[in-house]
Amino acid sequence: MKRIALLALIAAMVLIAPASAAYVSISAPQEVYVGDPLVVRGTSTIEGQPKPSLSPGFSTEIVLYYAQYAKREIERKTIVVQEDGTFSATFETEGLEPGRYSIEIVDPTKTTFGGSSKTQQLVTLIDRSGIITIDSPLTQDFDGTLDIRGSVADLGDVGVQVRVEHDGFIVYGPTYLATDKNGAFSVEVPISAGGTYEVTFHDARGYIGSREFVVIGAAEPTPTGVVISASAPASRSAPAYFEVETRSGTVTITTSSGLDWVVEYIDEKNVRHKVNEKGMLEPEKVEIATEGGTVYVKIYPLSYTDNATVQISAANARAVRVSQVAPALFGDAPPTPTQSTPLPPLLTLLALLAVVLVRRG
Repeated sequence: MKRIALLALIAAMVLIAPASAAYVSISAPQEVYVGDPLVVRGTSTIEGQPKPSLSPGFSTEIVLYYAQYAKREIERKTIVVQEDGTFSATFETEGLEPGRYSIEIVDPTKTTFGGSSKTQQLVTLIDRSGIITIDSPLTQDFDGTLDIRGSVADLGDVGVQVRVEHDGFIVYGPTYLATDKNGAFSVEVPISAGGTYEVTFHDARGYIGSREFVVIGAAEPTPTGVVISASAPASRSAPAYFEVETRSGTVTITTSSGLDWVVEYIDEKNVRHKVNEKGMLEPEKVEIATEGGTVYVKIYPLSYTDNATVQISAANARAVRVSQVAPALFGDAPPTPTQSTPLPPLLTLLALLAVVLVRRG
């Protein structure tokens, strides 16, 4: 009887014993530059066991709070546990004020996660936009180019990456520009319309900031959605090929800088040209009189050891794109089977005779 009572007591203790709580841990960078995404990653395991504790598909919320002075919710995301027990969430930081933030994962039952879980992470957002100085006018009259000149404090001569957007489309870059020892840079970006241009700056560490330029007036508005720049990898043995759909007038084609590029192009009259007037620090630029046809462009570095992505931008063009037909026009495409050189008649006759002799033998 005592044995039965003892077994009953043990069973009751098992029934009321709390289930093993899950261990979760979130991680994020301690510092993030304003404008860069804030990526939060996490994992879950049962304490003392190596396998994932939360079933794949388990979901809860993770919240970003501003915690500099008073705690204020900024945004929340839903995370979903994957097969291997991991999860992640990304918060955009563009437009957020600098300072201290807190990331916290929500325990849906207040007891789902074990006491040793890491459910909170502090992150500091750093605003670097103040280190950019723009020397060119933020309001410019239209002349076919956007003048971007300035400097980045404490950058030195390591280079700065520039991207230019207009009406939601990237019209230049992202391309690294050379900087001098003071962090100064300069570029003239070909444009074909007036309006507002947003210029974004990055360096090797990440996002720096952006500036808005307003261009007044235009020669001819670019239709919405038309791409007037394109990029492709290029080396001496594997050039980049483009085709430019032009407008009537003068089309200006400009490469990115950073390498000594050689530009070859075939104009609307099927005449081939070659241009290599600039060095590494300046882009190559060609001006072509056009009637609205297609110009084919071939670009490669002067050095046989260089290999990089080249971008071309075209002013007064309807579109620019990587070309599949241009290699053949420049004589660089390998012969297709239909272009193979036929055997001479005598060799053909000897081959047929050999087949006949083999079959008779």
